[in-house]
Amino acid sequence: MHQVYLYTSILFNIFTNVGFNLAAINDANPVKKWSFFAGGLFFGLLNSVLFMEALKGIQLQVASAIYFSLTIVGLFLASYFGFKEPVTILRMVGIAVIIAGVIMVQLK
Repeated sequence: MHQVYLYTSILFNIFTNVGFNLAAINDANPVKKWSFFAGGLFFGLLNSVLFMEALKGIQLQVASAIYFSLTIVGLFLASYFGFKEPVTILRMVGIAVIIAGVIMVQLK
C-alpha cells in the first residue's frame, strides 16, 4: 500500500505543478488564474499527505529519489503533451538517465 501512496503522491505533485503553470499562463484572467492556483494548492496538500503516508513503509532516501525523479519525468511529459514545450535529444537522454536511476535506487 505504501507504494500506491508514493506513486499517487507523485501524480498529485505533477497536478500541482501543472495547476501552477496554468495559473501563470492565465494571468490576465483572474478567475482562471486563482482557480488553477487553488487547484494546484489542493493537489499539493494531497500529495504531501500521501507522501507522508508512503514514508511509513518506504525509506526516505528511496522514496525521495523516486518521488523527485518521477515528478521530473511526469512534468517533462506534461509540458510536452499539454503545453507543447520543445523536446531535445539532450533532454530525452536526461530523462532516460533519470529513469535508470530510479530503477537502480529500487534495487536491493
